[in-house]
Amino acid sequence: MKRGDIIIILALLAIGLAGVYIYFFLPGNSQGAIVIQVDGREFKTYPLFQEGRDEFVDIQGINGITRVHLQDGRVRVVESACPDKICVETGWISNSARPIACLPNRVIIKIIDYKDGDIDLR
Repeated sequence: MKRGDIIIILALLAIGLAGVYIYFFLPGNSQGAIVIQVDGREFKTYPLFQEGRDEFVDIQGINGITRVHLQDGRVRVVESACPDKICVETGWISNSARPIACLPNRVIIKIIDYKDGDIDLR
């Protein structure tokens, strides 16, 4: 490979990494919703982005209360009635890449992105 080829490959790699960063980590780059499910049924849906949001929601699960913290563009579980607290340790989520699951309490929190008209609510 010549020097010019390496420069082109590095430039394309940098552009690709910048695109991934913008897609997954910058808030406000998409519209979406925070969906909370209890025992397989939708409990409540909140808009993902709401100016100045900083609220706590208590959700009655199978074993007790799961406390969820909603901030503009992100969500996390603060407290839960489950024994392992894996849902609390998950931390903040701000995109649809991974949900928060409290399996003993049967509470699932996920983000639905409405990008490019691609909506999959299954």
